[in-house]
Amino acid sequence: MTDTQAFPAGDAAERGRWTLDGAEPNALLARLTQMDRVMLAIRQDGLLHECLGLIREVRLDGDHVVLGDTDPVARIPQNLLAAVRLDVSAEMRGKLYPRLEFLDRDGTHVFSVTGLEGAAPFLSPLATLTRTPLPPPSAEAPVDTPDDPTDQDPALQLLGRFQRAAQPLQITARKHGIRQIWQGVIDRLMPMGGHVNIITKPFHLHLRAGLIAAWHSTKGHHVALDAQARPLGLEITET
Repeated sequence: MTDTQAFPAGDAAERGRWTLDGAEPNALLARLTQMDRVMLAIRQDGLLHECLGLIREVRLDGDHVVLGDTDPVARIPQNLLAAVRLDVSAEMRGKLYPRLEFLDRDGTHVFSVTGLEGAAPFLSPLATLTRTPLPPPSAEAPVDTPDDPTDQDPALQLLGRFQRAAQPLQITARKHGIRQIWQGVIDRLMPMGGHVNIITKPFHLHLRAGLIAAWHSTKGHHVALDAQARPLGLEITET
């Protein structure tokens, strides 16, 4: 069943999950400039890289779609995305946080965009899109919270050194050819909740304790490695 009615906004916003039928993902990315503050998130096992703020420009650069402004926030291969889902179910303190989930041709989740200013500014640019309801997601199995990182955790050691030195950084997450980028200085570094957490106003990074076994470092460029010395998709560059 499809539905072409406009999404109600604000407190009246309809809760649920939909596939946005016929929505060309790259064209949908261009609508992010109309959505007020959003959060772009790349999630991998034990790693969450989140950029928060306004997307002022979406443009083509060769074979990539670039999101951002003067400084790019994300570079997405033009032919990567194949489908988009909308989830209007997350609510905190009476405020809705609607989310777009972008999928590749295999139906694999690639990245998400969450509205930070409630339903109205996020859903209005999507009002004319045809949508098909999806069933509620299966309940997730409970996950044990890992132990908090120790002082010997390689992530905490490197990031702590950068925080103490107020070192300007570029922190990049890579997944399926996407590069998501933040540039700045670490305001707060918090080892808690089983993770090493960077918290700044425009950027959050959450790394599960023990996820990073080592760094491959060359001339101020640091690549996170797992216990088998494989890249984890996280890179830090001193700028």
